[in-house]
Amino acid sequence: MFEDDDERRRLRAEIRLRARKRGDNPWARLVWGMAILAAGVIGWLDHTGDLHASDYFEWWPLVVIAMGLAHFPQRQWVTAIVLIAIGLVFLPPLPFLPHFHVATILGVWPLLISVGGVSLIRQALSPVAKNAAESNSFHTVAVMGGVGRGVASSDFAGGDAVAVMGGCQINLRDAKITKEAVIDVLAFWGGIEIRVPRGWRIDNRAVAILGGMVDKTERDVPADAPTLIIRGSAIMGGVEIKHSKG
Repeated sequence: MFEDDDERRRLRAEIRLRARKRGDNPWARLVWGMAILAAGVIGWLDHTGDLHASDYFEWWPLVVIAMGLAHFPQRQWVTAIVLIAIGLVFLPPLPFLPHFHVATILGVWPLLISVGGVSLIRQALSPVAKNAAESNSFHTVAVMGGVGRGVASSDFAGGDAVAVMGGCQINLRDAKITKEAVIDVLAFWGGIEIRVPRGWRIDNRAVAILGGMVDKTERDVPADAPTLIIRGSAIMGGVEIKHSKG
C-alpha cells in the first residue's frame, strides 16, 4: 500500500518535472486563473451596482506584470523582463513610479536588430556540439528565402540553423542520436521548423524575444531517451519542433 503511494507520488513528481522542462508553467496558469476569477467577480458586482468595473479594469497591466513575475521561477528571464516592462508602460500613473510614454518604449525597437547581430556573432564563435563533424552535423542558413535540409546520420551530433527574414526546415526523421545532440538556432524575422522522430527527449533552452518557441513533440518520453538540446533565440520570429510525418 505504502509502496504504491510512493510510486504514484514519484510518477506525479516526474510528470511535473517534465512539464516544467517543456515550458508548462503552473505559476502562469495560477495568474490566469486568478485574473479570470477577479474579472468575473468584478463584472458581477458591476452588474449588481455595488461598484464600477471601469475603475478596476484599468489596472489590467497588473496581470501582465504578474505574468512576468510568474516566469522567474522557470528562469525565463527575458520573457519575464519584457512582460514586466510592458505592464509598467501601460500601468496607470502612480506617484511612486515614473511613467513612460508608449512611443518612448517603442522607439528602442531597433536595438532588437543589434540583439540579432550579437546572436549571430555568438553562434559563429561557439562550437555547434561536442565531437560534431561534417558527417554527423549540419549547417543551414536562410536569408530572405527558404532552405530545406534532411539529415540521416546514425550518430547525429547537432548543427545550426539561421533564418533571417526567411525559413529553414530541418528533417531529422532518419537521424539517430547516440546520447545527446545540440542544435543552435537563430530565427530573426524568420522561422525554423525542426522535425524529429518519436522517442527523442527535447530540452528547449532557446529564448524568445517578441517571438515564439513551440514544442509539439510527445511528452511521455523516458528520462534516459536520446536528448536533443535546442539553444539560441527567436527574435520577432519563431521556432517549431514537431514530429516528422509518417
